[in-house]
Amino acid sequence: MVSRPTPPGSFPYSSPPGSGRPDATSGGGADDPEAETDQVRESGGLGTIPVRRIGGSAGPWRPDGAGAPGRTGTSGQAGTSGRAGTEGGADGGVATGWPGASQRPGVFGEPGTQGRPAGQARPGVPGGAGRKSGGLLMRIGDIPIRVAYSLGAAVITGVIVVLIFILFSGDEPSDPVGVRRSAAPTAQPSPTVSPITLPALPDPTALKALPGTPSVVLGAVTDAKSAVTYASLGKPWAVKAVPSFSVGQQVGSAGLPRTVIASGTLPGATPAKPLKSDADYRRAALSAVKWTIRNHHPEGGKVTWTASQRLATGKGWVLAYRVTYEVKGKKRTSQAALAVIDIGRRKPSVLFVTVPDTRKRLWADIAPVMASVRAL
Repeated sequence: MVSRPTPPGSFPYSSPPGSGRPDATSGGGADDPEAETDQVRESGGLGTIPVRRIGGSAGPWRPDGAGAPGRTGTSGQAGTSGRAGTEGGADGGVATGWPGASQRPGVFGEPGTQGRPAGQARPGVPGGAGRKSGGLLMRIGDIPIRVAYSLGAAVITGVIVVLIFILFSGDEPSDPVGVRRSAAPTAQPSPTVSPITLPALPDPTALKALPGTPSVVLGAVTDAKSAVTYASLGKPWAVKAVPSFSVGQQVGSAGLPRTVIASGTLPGATPAKPLKSDADYRRAALSAVKWTIRNHHPEGGKVTWTASQRLATGKGWVLAYRVTYEVKGKKRTSQAALAVIDIGRRKPSVLFVTVPDTRKRLWADIAPVMASVRAL
């Protein structure tokens, strides 16, 4: 290595003759040789400059106010006695004016000038932003990893919940109120139906003509659905629909008590076994009479049998009866008859006639109509 002479004022900062200042190497200055163990030295150029103590509060040691002759400091201000300014700028943290000073890094933990002109900030970083952002990153780096994972999981969960809400928000029913109304309504108690009690059937008894004025027979009624035919009567009878029957004739209104002649199939379920004997048809006729008492006569009617005989024109059975009831507190009576006719099917057909006492003269039509019915 070749030794070079050290100019006056150069490192290691020996004071020029006559300045009255102690040399940096003399031990009389502010630099304590024994304290150098706590400082970081940086090599660059002609000498070694002690810089800021790590973890300490004191800044770097810097030369006094007199720079080297003919040299320029970072402040750009002229020195006295033909000498330039003294110190480097704060950006690099080193004394400028020394050879290679602009190429040296700055204080530990801070970026140096890296050859940039004095006062120029790092490219792409606003003044002071590097230090602030570096401090923010240091603080973020101090967050425990568990806390970071917890925050990340919370954010992801929130995003998933929002996405689910967005995706399925359109799945609501068009009438959510209607869904609430669809709750099962309170069960209404079914009306109590009083049982229909009929007296025991009499021994076979022929159907007799009742007093009155028979109506004119106009022809025959053909009930193709029930596969029966019977007499068609003139006025006051008229062809009208009768509830629960396929064909009907009626006098007056449909209110109870009614005046009707109607045909149809046996009400209720089809018999479990085919009807063969007179007893079978008689039981079927008894069941049909109960149905007429409940549906075609005023409530509370009492039955009295007036006839029970075999059908005159084929297989079947005929029952005639008187029904007694009250209308507006007054006792009233209807004469009625019902025939069960075998039509060659599992379920037979029926012919039903009822006339109230308000039209007594028509009671005489009951027997002739029952005698005219037959299967097709």
